Amino acid sequence: CFDEFNRIDISVLSVISTQLKTIQNALIMNLKRFHFEGVEIAMDNRMGIFITMNPGYAGRSNLPDNLKKLFRSLAMTKPDRQLIAQVMLFSQGFRTAEKLASKIVPFFKLCDEQLSSQSHYDFGLRALKSVLV
Repeated sequence: CFDEFNRIDISVLSVISTQLKTIQNALIMNLKRFHFEGVEIAMDNRMGIFITMNPGYAGRSNLPDNLKKLFRSLAMTKPDRQLIAQVMLFSQGFRTAEKLASKIVPFFKLCDEQLSSQSHYDFGLRALKSVLV
């Protein structure tokens, strides 16, 4: 799994697309062994190649068309921060997790909306989770 795949430089992505195509062709042909970058390696046909992308953020690039064709798109929805906060608080033994989550999640949302948009401010899910742990 390649996380935040669209953060990779565009010139590197074209090299990666060639390598991924080689692996996918070996999978399609159901090969037990194949040549990859001059080396013969074993193929496990139970493997898969997955990428995650976060479009719309600074420093992210669009995937080239030849690379887009190698993957199926899957849309994700925004996570339910309230539920995540509740579960994390309950798992740590808080008996009033609902009440606490109903206060901390809106607080983070307000901070995100009201404070200036400086790059060192982060009120996303990772930040919320780090406060709750």
